[in-house]
Amino acid sequence: MQIFSSKNECCGCTACKQVCPKNAITMKPDSEGFLYPEIDSKLCIECGACKRVCAFQNGYEKNHAKKAYAIKHKDFNTRFTSRSGAVFVAVSDYILNHNGSVYGAAFDEDFSVCHIRATDKSGRDKFKGSKYVQSDMKDTFKAVKEDLKNGMYVMFSGTACQVAGLIRYLGKCDTSKLYTCDLACHGVPSPKIWMEYLKHCEQKFGGKVTKADFRDKTIGWNTHKEAIWIDGNKHIINGYTYLFYENDIERPSCYNCKYSSLDRPADFTLADFWGIDRVVKNFNDNKGVSLLLVNSEKGLQLLDEVSDNIDCVECDIESSIRSNPNLSHPTAKPDSREGFWEFYYKNGFEKTYKKYYNKIRIKKIKRRINLKWNSLKNKVIKHN
Repeated sequence: MQIFSSKNECCGCTACKQVCPKNAITMKPDSEGFLYPEIDSKLCIECGACKRVCAFQNGYEKNHAKKAYAIKHKDFNTRFTSRSGAVFVAVSDYILNHNGSVYGAAFDEDFSVCHIRATDKSGRDKFKGSKYVQSDMKDTFKAVKEDLKNGMYVMFSGTACQVAGLIRYLGKCDTSKLYTCDLACHGVPSPKIWMEYLKHCEQKFGGKVTKADFRDKTIGWNTHKEAIWIDGNKHIINGYTYLFYENDIERPSCYNCKYSSLDRPADFTLADFWGIDRVVKNFNDNKGVSLLLVNSEKGLQLLDEVSDNIDCVECDIESSIRSNPNLSHPTAKPDSREGFWEFYYKNGFEKTYKKYYNKIRIKKIKRRINLKWNSLKNKVIKHN
C-alpha cells in the first residue's frame, strides 16, 4: 500500500496512522526531521483506509469565511500572556466551563512540540503562544473521538491540515459538540532544526534551556523577537526567527498547501491582526490583537456566548486578510531550499546556522539601507 507518491502530498497529520485497523502504520522522521507514515507490510491488509482518509489528497469539507473580527480579551494579563489578542482563551474557556476538553500544541519536557489534551485552564494555558515548528500529533485524533463518544464538548486547535485530517478521520462520528480552530499558517518548520537550535543556544550561553518563547511580547506585539531562558536567565535573540522567515526549513507539503484560502476546514480561523491600524482605528495598543474569521454557524453561536469577555469589532474580510498572505496563497518554495539542506547534511548545524544567519543579517541591513535611501530620495523630490 502506498499512501502518497511524493512528500509534497503528505502534511503529516497522522489521520492514516490513527485510522489503520491493524496498527500497521507508524510515523517516522525523515532526514529533515519531518514525520511520515511508514507501513509494516506484515501487518497491512491492503484495506485502503489510510489512502481514503487523507484529506490532503482527497479534499476536505470547506467552510467559507462568513465574518471577520478584530478581538482583544478584556483581561489584560490573559492577553499579555497570549500570542495576539487571546480570543482562543475566550472560546476555549467556554468549553472548559462545560466540562469539556481542549486540544492544542504544547512544549514537551525536552521542548519539542506535540499535541496534548487539557481539561482545565492550567493545562490549556500550555497552548498559549505561537509554536513555529510542526507538532507531533501522537494519538490525538483517537482521543478526540473518544471524548465525543462520551458526550463531551471538545475544542481542537491546530494547523488547517491537522483540522482537515481530524474531520476526515472522525467520519460519521457525531461532531455536534466539536469546535475547531485552524491557524493562518506560514508553514511548519522542521522539528529537527528546532532541536538543533536549542542545542546551539545551550552551547552559546553555557547551560540548559529552561523555557522558550517563539515570540516574546515584552518588547511589543508588533516586533518578532524570540526568547530563550538558559538556567532561568532570559536571552532575547532572533536566530531561529531568521531561519523561519527564509522558508528553507518548512515541510515540503507547505509549499503545496491546500488550505491557503478563505475556504477553511475549521469553525474559526485565528491569526495575528497585522495591518489592524489600517482597518480599525485606535484599537491597537501594541499588546496584541487577534484576527478571527468565523467560518460556520456553530462558530458564530459560540462567539456570541463569549462576547462579555472580549472587545470585538466586525471588519471587512478582504481588508482584514490583506496583511496575512497565507490566507490567500501558500508560502513559495525558495530556490535556496535544496542548497540549505545539502550544506546542512555535509557540514552540520553550527556551520549551516552561521552561514545562513550572516546571509540573512546582511540581507536585512541592505533592505534597511534601501528603505532609508528611498525615503530620503522621496523627501528631496517632494521638496523640489
